Amino acid sequence: MGKKKSVVLMVLLTIVIVVLCAITVFPTFAVPGTVKKWMPAVMQYDLGSELGGGSYAYYYPTGVISETEYKNNLEAKTGEEKTEYEESYVAHKGLYLLTDVSGDKNYVYANDAVLEDFKSEFAKAKDEITARFKAKGLSDYRVSVVDDYALKIELPASETSAPLAYNYFANTGDLTIEKGGEKIEQLKDADAKVSDLIKSVSVSSKYKMYYLTIKFTDAGKEMIASVKSELSESTASSDSQSQPTTLDIKLGDETLVQIYKDSVMDNNKEVRTYFVEKENLAQVETLQVLMESALENGGFDIDFTVSEIRSFEPVYGENTLTLMYIALAVVLLASLVLPIVMMNKYGVVSLYANLSYLIVTGLCFAFISGGVFEITLGSMLVFVLGLALINVIQYHIFGAIRAELAQHKTAESSVKGGYKKTLWGIVDIYAVLLLGALAFLIGASGLHTLAIQTIICVVTGAFINLFWARAINFMLLSASKDKYKYFRYVREDDDDDE
Repeated sequence: MGKKKSVVLMVLLTIVIVVLCAITVFPTFAVPGTVKKWMPAVMQYDLGSELGGGSYAYYYPTGVISETEYKNNLEAKTGEEKTEYEESYVAHKGLYLLTDVSGDKNYVYANDAVLEDFKSEFAKAKDEITARFKAKGLSDYRVSVVDDYALKIELPASETSAPLAYNYFANTGDLTIEKGGEKIEQLKDADAKVSDLIKSVSVSSKYKMYYLTIKFTDAGKEMIASVKSELSESTASSDSQSQPTTLDIKLGDETLVQIYKDSVMDNNKEVRTYFVEKENLAQVETLQVLMESALENGGFDIDFTVSEIRSFEPVYGENTLTLMYIALAVVLLASLVLPIVMMNKYGVVSLYANLSYLIVTGLCFAFISGGVFEITLGSMLVFVLGLALINVIQYHIFGAIRAELAQHKTAESSVKGGYKKTLWGIVDIYAVLLLGALAFLIGASGLHTLAIQTIICVVTGAFINLFWARAINFMLLSASKDKYKYFRYVREDDDDDE
């Protein structure tokens, strides 16, 4: 490639990289003349609880209360009533368990031991509740057992439907369908299940509105056809003085959705309901997860009470995010300066490679996977390790090229030889990393999000080291006058004594 063409291409490439860097990381500022703000990609991430804080709540099964609740209730009682209350509970770590002497059918403790049926049902309900939060698509959440018989749920602050999720996902009742307050005929048989009528529940969108699509089995279509004429129109419900007639899908005692006559579509094949705008999409997704869970697994013989929802700060307080960005800025600055110091003009290749890595991973995290997972401290660690690996490999290639130059080869020949001798080693490194990330993606649910983020960083790094950096080096080297000085190599000419 000619020198002029190389210079032109590098100028164009530099402009593109500068613009993309601005899109990715340029600080937030108010747009003059408007009420809008410029927001770079890195400020549009959903943050995990370590960086953005979050909320938590406790799930207490019926028959189990916290020590605080027990003491408050006890203080409010006197005399014989207080004695009876004391005898009705037994302490278990930080909890109090209802005993069989209480006269309450919901006791969980008898004959000096916790009931085995309660233990079994609690374990199954815990697994189902965990599966619900996982199905919600949250990457940063925790469902942990507290003192053996209570659950603590933690969600990141970025989860906008947290209050709804806490309350909905604690519901372990049976799914049913009622009309006019009574269970429909098709479900009055003891063996009948809602899953015999409803095939699936999904989230759909149209005209910038999001809603639930409930699809029915053949039996469900017949059920809809049989009651459709009795249902009210949704548009008339607010004008009518009488109570509208709807099909109510309920979980336990809670009504999840109501079906009107005009909700039914496609010759009774499906129902569209619970319409919201985009900012409330998380609510529809929460409801969809709950209904799918209840359809697939039914109810449990255990009920939960949800505690007050409390918030918590990020790991290092309010300044956690600021400190993290400062640390990343220092790392990035070092990755731009040190390669030039150590490798002369070849270090400029690493500069472009590092900026390219920042742009690709930053934009992928923000726009490709932005609705899939949150950014955590683990995400930042993976990013930094990927950046470090790119620079280590670039320095390794630099050393291989200089070794070729030491054999008195031309600069062009040395570059080809250096890249050729390092090629398969680089391929092996990235292949192992990619296979490791894929293994975690498939086999370790707790590391699913980190595996996705690792794959993004590994694939980006491999592309840069194997192709992109080499192309940049080709353009820079073509534009360089002294190709040996480019690699910080002083060529020694043999003296001719003759």
